Parts: sequence; C-alpha cells; structure tokens
Amino acid sequence: MSTIPPDIYEHVSQLAFDITNATLADDHALAESLYQRLHLYHEEQLATGRSHPFILETLADYTDDPAPALRYYEKALEMSRLMTSDEPTHTILISIGERLLELKRAEQAEAFIRDGRTEAQRRGELEWVKEADELLTKLDGQL
Repeated sequence: MSTIPPDIYEHVSQLAFDITNATLADDHALAESLYQRLHLYHEEQLATGRSHPFILETLADYTDDPAPALRYYEKALEMSRLMTSDEPTHTILISIGERLLELKRAEQAEAFIRDGRTEAQRRGELEWVKEADELLTKLDGQL
C-alpha cells in the first residue's frame, strides 16, 4: 500500500498531467515552467519534512537528461526503502534500469529491471511486468 499523502499525490499528479499536455502541444516553454514548479514543490516539501519518493520519481520521469534523472530515481529508491518494508519500488527500479540502458550501462540495468519485474509480478502490476520484459528484450541487444 502506498504512503503518498493525498494532497501531495493530487498536486504532483496535476503537475505531471499539465507537463505531459504541454509537451504534447509542443509548448516547451510551458512544459519547462511546469517542471520548474514541480522542482520548487519538491524543495518546499523537503524543507517542511514532507518529501516523498513519489515527488522525486515524478521529477525523474520528467527530467530529460538521463544522468540527473538517475540521481532522482536513486534518491527516491533510498527514501522508499527507509519508509516501510512494503512501499512499492518496482516503478523506480524499472525506471532506473531504463535510464541505465540510456547511459549504456547494460549490466547494471539488467539487475534493476529484473528486481523491478520481480516486485511488479508479486504485486500483480502486469503493465510494469510487460514494461520490464520490453526493456529486457532491448537489453539482450546490448549485452
């Protein structure tokens, strides 16, 4: 079960929705402005002791450069593991693997993707299992 406070979930989800729509509309200036608002929101929550892995993961999802995105995912994973033993991490693990693939670090990517796939399977998250399988297929070409 997720521990995302409802107000954080709503705010971050709305920003993510708006960033996606701005990107699809080719309004890169608006998308960047919204991304900066998401970043500022993370800083505000961090300052008040209310940071959550969901915010970091969402920041990573919308970070174009794979190296900084990877750092956000790694922080989100670390924070998730400190929160509870049942905090979902499969989305983070698979996303780390995807970014590692982009950075041509295939062997490291494989471990994260497989771990994420295992958790997704355990949780019945079949879309994420499928995502992991697609990444593992890509990975076969890089190993």
